[in-house]
Amino acid sequence: MEMGPERSPRQRRSEARRRVERQEGVAGGMSTRWFAGITAIFAAALLLLVMALSLGFCLVRMAQYSGREQVIQDGLNETIVLQDALETVSATTRDYIVWSNSSLLAQRQKAKQAVQASLAVLAANAAGDSLAAAGLGELERAIAGRIRLLDQIVADARLPDMETHLQDSEIERIHIDRLVIAKLSAFRAHKRNQLEVVERHLARSSRLAIWLALLAGLAVPLCGFAGLHLLRCERQNQYSRELQLELMHVQRLAIIGETSAMLAHEINQPLTAASNYLSVLRRHLAAGAPDKAETMAERIARQIQRAAGIVRKLRGFIEKRETERERQSPEILIEDAITLLGTIDNSIHLKTEIGPRLPFVLVDRVQLQQVLVNLLRNAIEAMQDCPSRALSLTAFASDGQTVEISLADSGPGLAPEIAGRLFEPFVSTKENGMGVGLSICKSIIVQHGGRIWADPNPAGGAIFRFTLPAAESPHAAVPESGFLG
Repeated sequence: MEMGPERSPRQRRSEARRRVERQEGVAGGMSTRWFAGITAIFAAALLLLVMALSLGFCLVRMAQYSGREQVIQDGLNETIVLQDALETVSATTRDYIVWSNSSLLAQRQKAKQAVQASLAVLAANAAGDSLAAAGLGELERAIAGRIRLLDQIVADARLPDMETHLQDSEIERIHIDRLVIAKLSAFRAHKRNQLEVVERHLARSSRLAIWLALLAGLAVPLCGFAGLHLLRCERQNQYSRELQLELMHVQRLAIIGETSAMLAHEINQPLTAASNYLSVLRRHLAAGAPDKAETMAERIARQIQRAAGIVRKLRGFIEKRETERERQSPEILIEDAITLLGTIDNSIHLKTEIGPRLPFVLVDRVQLQQVLVNLLRNAIEAMQDCPSRALSLTAFASDGQTVEISLADSGPGLAPEIAGRLFEPFVSTKENGMGVGLSICKSIIVQHGGRIWADPNPAGGAIFRFTLPAAESPHAAVPESGFLG
């Protein structure tokens, strides 16, 4: 088997750059669930922060409204105290006129002081409220006029014509009392309106706080759990993929172990040829024929390159590595698989048919080699006890978008009881088989956007087929993660 020409450093760099770009694209596709999970957790944290700030703002507003409500309620209560004090002033004035008891004057003075104290409290309560302050000013003037009138009545009570003065003051007193009652009622009405407004705002803030608390209690855990679930699923998916790669690697080692004798024979062929050419080279050198010696040297170099190429393919096949997809020719993939399998027994007739102008496929070279080696080895083992042992390996592209590779053998065929479960894990037709080879093949093909199946061979035996999208196809290199298909 001849090795192809060595690639230049520029070609290798260009290929490495394309491979890195493809790997970044695959990593980006696989990180979608990670991104969604992290976004959900971040959204939960952000939502919790917004809810906490909004709820804190609502609570602050509720505290403010509660304080204002208390201030307004204190103002309304103080109007009752003021009204009681005014009634006490009027009552003590009437009683003094009737009884002329000096102790009533002391009670009246205390009531007047209570009126002034209530007015002072109401003035402080109305601070910052221009409308309330204006109404309170009018109320103070009306109360001051009433107290002056009552003071005048008390002073006139000692006059000889007291009855005449009382009759004259009664009309004015009634007018002032009505004015005081009207101003006091207006002040109370203003305070009650303020109280209603504050109570509405307080109720609205309370409802908003309750809804925010419920939303935070429901939405934040849901977003957080969704994010954690996505991250957990992605981690399990990644772990399954790692297990699958590990199983693929173990199975490749098993393949090499089972075909080591054939591989040794395959490597020994170019080394034996090189040794023979070396003997001829020595004879030509001894005979003084440099032209023939140069020809032998070139043949020796080709055989050594052939052996080195086999070793490189073998090393690349068994080494543990990450998935790397690149454009490959189906013909090269088939040639590598036959090389890795080793020299096929002379009793097995292998026929290879490669269709013309096959498109390139975007694949992981080692994984596709594993699929082909698996199928070839299974076919060889199935034909061990058969008198006629023939293999037919074909590759063609009917529509230019899909490459189909099929392997037909002349073995005993597929048992009906396992034909439908052939690609399931741990299903095997061999006595000592693990039942993971075909399931790994299915997983690899599905990950590459293709499909694999088995049909009975009309000439006897079985035909295994699988498809791969062409590198230019929009379905090429679409990764599907999962364990064993």
